[in-house]
Amino acid sequence: MTQLTLWLACITSIVAGGTYFKRPGAQMTQLFGSLAIGIHMLALVQLLRSQDGFNFLTIGLLIALIGNTFLWFSNRNKDLSLLLCFAYPLAAIIIALNAIEPWKLEQLHSQSFGTSIHILIASVAYSLFMAACGVGILLSIQEHQLKHHKLKQLLRVPPLQVLERLMFEFLWAAFILLTATIATGFYFIEDMFAQHLAHKTFFTISSWLVFASLLVGRHFLGWRGQLSVKWTLSGFILLMLAYFGSKIALQIISM
Repeated sequence: MTQLTLWLACITSIVAGGTYFKRPGAQMTQLFGSLAIGIHMLALVQLLRSQDGFNFLTIGLLIALIGNTFLWFSNRNKDLSLLLCFAYPLAAIIIALNAIEPWKLEQLHSQSFGTSIHILIASVAYSLFMAACGVGILLSIQEHQLKHHKLKQLLRVPPLQVLERLMFEFLWAAFILLTATIATGFYFIEDMFAQHLAHKTFFTISSWLVFASLLVGRHFLGWRGQLSVKWTLSGFILLMLAYFGSKIALQIISM
């Protein structure tokens, strides 16, 4: 049953992405996007019930779900359909990877309530940063086209000011949650600088410093445009290296 739901979620996510590309303004498109999110959530719940805690791929599934949900809500009053037509197929890839067996990945046992809270906060933070990066990429492309007077090629996106404001809304929320992630990690995890966690802690704190510098620069120096996008992408890459890079190295390559 779980495998069937996962593949159904995969198919609906692909179709939802195509629908956002073909008919972005239709009400049925938004409804189909919500259906894809609902089946995605059902698949995740069933998968977690059949496993003993989280692993590398199920956390990726959770992050994709939260990210698409944030973008879906934001799309209700801003046209982010171009971003959604990429976000849903990317989620479908993650869903498909969860449906393929066996990966034999290490389970992150979440019997501790504190550890579960830490994982949940981190997942929401990663999702918000991912959404901010997506909006930032649209902002960068739109700004580049305006500067080079390619008005006929302008993307189907909100105005630059709206995109920039949305990106920093995502960044502020994600930064607060990343701070909470680091705090709960130090509180609930016995040794954050243990050998198997040292690289993760280093990259996470490095990304926190990058995002803190960006937000300070935005507030006091008025950083915006391409500069803010570059800082956002740099911090996001460090954050992904903190978790996904280390998990790939330790689990996938070693198999």
